[in-house]
Formats: sequence, structure tokens, C-alpha cells
Amino acid sequence: MPSPMNPPGPTSTLAGSDTSRPPINKPDESAGAGGRSVEAGFTAGGNAGQSAFPMVPGNGGSTPAPSVSVSPSDYAIAPPSQCHNRFDYQAEGCIPGDESTLCGGKCNTINACLETPDEKPFADVTFICPRFMLFSDQMRQAAIDDGNTDFNYAIVGHDVDRGGIDGEADSSCCQCYQLVFAHPSVNNERQAQLNPDNPTPPTSALPLPKPLIAQSFNTAATPHSFDVYMGAGGLGANNACAPVVGSTSRSGQYMYTAYPEVGQTSGGGVKAVTHFPQCKNDIQWVTEQTLSSDACQAEVRAACEQIESTIDGLTEQARDSCLRSNRVESAYHLNWSVYAMKVECPRHLTEVTGCRLAPQGLPQVDRSTLSADRAATNTGFFNQATNGEMYETTTMEDCCRPSCANTDWVEGRGLTPDGDYNAFYSCDAAGIPLTEQPR
Repeated sequence: MPSPMNPPGPTSTLAGSDTSRPPINKPDESAGAGGRSVEAGFTAGGNAGQSAFPMVPGNGGSTPAPSVSVSPSDYAIAPPSQCHNRFDYQAEGCIPGDESTLCGGKCNTINACLETPDEKPFADVTFICPRFMLFSDQMRQAAIDDGNTDFNYAIVGHDVDRGGIDGEADSSCCQCYQLVFAHPSVNNERQAQLNPDNPTPPTSALPLPKPLIAQSFNTAATPHSFDVYMGAGGLGANNACAPVVGSTSRSGQYMYTAYPEVGQTSGGGVKAVTHFPQCKNDIQWVTEQTLSSDACQAEVRAACEQIESTIDGLTEQARDSCLRSNRVESAYHLNWSVYAMKVECPRHLTEVTGCRLAPQGLPQVDRSTLSADRAATNTGFFNQATNGEMYETTTMEDCCRPSCANTDWVEGRGLTPDGDYNAFYSCDAAGIPLTEQPR
């Protein structure tokens, strides 16, 4: 792998941090696995008798979920169902519809975005798991439990950048990256530069968000970006979130019963700096004052509160993620240029996602590198992708089953998983991870 190049870093007017909610719980190294036993060797994951969101009250409210205590036993569940992480099991003895055969006759899995039950009779319809969402209680608590309180945890779509940060790998699935924010993208977010008319050097007009530790969950992104999953982050070519602006799922099933149309499709979703004039000044520039103004945040809240779901707790969680990612101190809902380093995945992050790779000899998370200035002088970080520009973050939420929930993108592409934690969890229509029976 070529050495990263690190010129002097750009600057920001203020170092940002997420201080709007206190830590959920102190670090706790205990862990557990639970689940409700069902047929065919898999279970809807979680502690027995609990919903997909055991820590969040029922949906329907207009305010974000409160701070609550979450322990590893709430998110460290049994491995992903080995009957839901392959394309087809018929070659191994599964007979469609025959419950006495492998996987109870469920010989493949339906991606809610892309396939219909008619095309795959007897198969389960699956989605992304809401617990992966930026600012979910599980992701926030996992960062605390790993001792990474100066970071937020996220999952990202990312294709391998061969010759760059991913070397010669054939898949980015389940790999982790430390992303340190430098400035809004000059290509896509000039309005958020301190001097949009002459962004040389580029300097953010907004506080820089906390760095992310991000695990790759999806392919068909780009090699030069990290597409962050967040509430109302933006539909793309596929959609199992809700039928809006003509975009529908092939399965006819969705995670939400109501969803904001702003920024859909391919417009970044509920993105304050793009879609709300109240978030800009008279000459269409975004500043710390305009983004934090009551008028701007009222527009954001009105859009985010259009999110509704019958999945227990998802209404509050998605609204909270949508709101937080548009706040001035945590404005992840922009396209940012970032310094990036591939790292070993923190243990508790992989317990939330279900995919854990065997040690690869990569660096551990560098807790001393939190700023652009520090990353620019750290030789472990890449300051540019193979396209000659900095890596960037983008945003998404399409609710589809992740491609990295399929072992063909993990073991099938030369990666070595840690036992049965060999793919991302996929979730059922209730938002509950499909897991093996507890052991």
C-alpha cells in the first residue's frame, strides 16, 4: 500500500463536539447474548422479550428520545443468522418450502429494496438494521464502552479504493476507518466555506464534527467517499424507507409509514444547508449563526418530525438522528473532506453490526488524532484518494439490506471473519436483527 501524503492541514473556525446529550452510561466491559428461539436455527435477535429498541420508549412523540442507560448486553447478541447471509442455500440441501430441510426451507433472502416475495417464495424480506444509525443509542453506547468518547460511531457505504486506502483488497465490507473532518467539500459545499468566493485554503465556516469511526456496510458507493447512514440521510437509486416522490420498493414493504419528501431522491434528504433558505444569509452563505438560528432549526425540526414508523422506537431514533446531523455542533449532514486511516474495528462497534474480521495487523484507533491539523501530520492518514482529491463523506438512508450482510462480500472476497460474526446483521420488518440461536 502506498504511503499516505500529508500536507499542512486546513483549519476550522471552531473545533466541534456533540455536547447536547450526556453520556448514556459509563464504560462496561460485560457482554451478553440473547434471543428468542425460533425454528430453522435462527432467532430475532435481542434480549428475550425485548423489542428491536429495548432502550427507547414507544414511537409517536415529537421530541427526541431521552438519555437512557444501555449496556453491552442490550446490543451484544448472537451471531448473524447463517440462514440469511448467503444468496442461495439450495446447493447445500435446502428445498424451498420444505421445513424439514436446511434453513426450514427458506433457501434465500429477499432484499426489501430489490426483490419481491413472488421471485423468492418462502424467503424472508429483510432490511437494514436501525440500530446501525448515526446517533442510535446502541452506537453511542458502543463508543463509550470502547473508550472512544471523542468519536461517534457510524456505518458507511464505501467501495475499495485500490492503490489508495484499501490497497489491493477486493471488498471493503466490515473494514473500519477513522475519519477526521477537515472542511466542507470544495466541490459540493462551497456555501459552507468561510470564504466561498475564494476557498484557498478551504476553511470551514462551521464547527468541525467529532471524528467518526466508521465500518463499511455497503458497496455500490464510490471508492473516494464514505456514505454515512443517518436518519433521513437521502434516498438514492433504491428505497425501502417509504414510498415518496415516486420512489418505491420492489417488495412493497417499508420501514416507515411517513417520511419527509424534502431532498428526495438524490438530493441528500433533510439537509439544512441545501434545502432551507432560513439556514443561509442574504448572499446564500451558511454560517454558524445561520445554521444555529431558531428559524433554520425550526425548518429542520418540521421536516424531521414528518418521520413516522410502527417499528418500536424508530420514530424517535430517526428523528433524533435527523435533527442532530443538522445541528451546528454536529453537522454531519454535509459533504465533508476528511483525512482517513484504515484501522482495526473496535470490539463493541462490531457487536452492534454483527461483522467482525480477524485481526489484520492494522493500526488501532488513534485517540490522539482528533483534529485536521493533527491528522495532516500523521503519516498513517491519507490526505487524498486515488482521484487526487481528499476523501469525502456523503449521506444516505435507503433502508435496504446491506450488501455486506452477505458473506459472498466478506469471505467470498478474501476477508477472514471472526467465527460466525461473518456478515452484517439484516433485520426483519420489525427492525429486529436475524441471529443464530444463543449459545
